[in-house]
Amino acid sequence: MRVPVIVVKVIAVLAGLWAVGQVLARRRTVGDETSDEFAIAVHVGGVQRVCKATSLRRGSVSVVLGGVELDLREATLAPGGADLDLSATLGGVNVTVPSDWRVVVEDRAMLGGVEALVTDAGELPDDAPLLRVAAGARLGGVAIMTDAAVAEATAHSGHELRGVATS
Repeated sequence: MRVPVIVVKVIAVLAGLWAVGQVLARRRTVGDETSDEFAIAVHVGGVQRVCKATSLRRGSVSVVLGGVELDLREATLAPGGADLDLSATLGGVNVTVPSDWRVVVEDRAMLGGVEALVTDAGELPDDAPLLRVAAGARLGGVAIMTDAAVAEATAHSGHELRGVATS
């Protein structure tokens, strides 16, 4: 059986777009797990990253047709706090933070969702580490959760927290 020429052309175009996306994502990704400033870019694919920064100041996550799982529980914020810019287009970003951090979220979603399951600011001391999050979602989702919220969501028998923002 012969494959129609149009199918071959479509597959070739999709493969080319995927390859270009991978190159662009690699060029826009900077820093490693110990960096105090980082940028993660994902185009068609997924990344899991554990941040172990000793004085986290700034981070950026940009996702197009993919997903990122970012775990900040092993990071320490800079004395003035840290800024995190999250963007998901046709994909998702899940961020896990310690429950003793004060997290302020600016929701910039359009046809997408941003969910923050974090400790209420009234339950934290005034000097709690501050994480400022600007979260944008376009036909995708962003979830910022404490380790306690993740544990609660995964504690139910037969249920798995899998892609809170992406499924």
